[in-house]
Amino acid sequence: MKNSKWVLLTIVLILFSMILYTFYKVSYNHTSHIKEVAEKRLIESAKQCIWDDACSENKIYIGELMEKNYLKTEVNPITKKYYSKESYIEKEGNTYTFHEV
Repeated sequence: MKNSKWVLLTIVLILFSMILYTFYKVSYNHTSHIKEVAEKRLIESAKQCIWDDACSENKIYIGELMEKNYLKTEVNPITKKYYSKESYIEKEGNTYTFHEV
């Protein structure tokens, strides 16, 4: 009788840990995908600015993109706050990376 309680407790703990881990992974993947989509939108507006020869620097600031009407005020989907105008997209060769300030 005592042994069956330990077996049942072990099974419940294993199931609980699997459910907890799955919830964590799904939540983490969802957050990272939302962030990636938002950053791609910012990078695409910077690329458009460069292709139109309106931006020529290797650092393109969010404020600059908004002034030139390539971007409207964007909200960080994770924090629900506006991106700072000092945040920028950096161009290195053919790669673009977003840096949030």
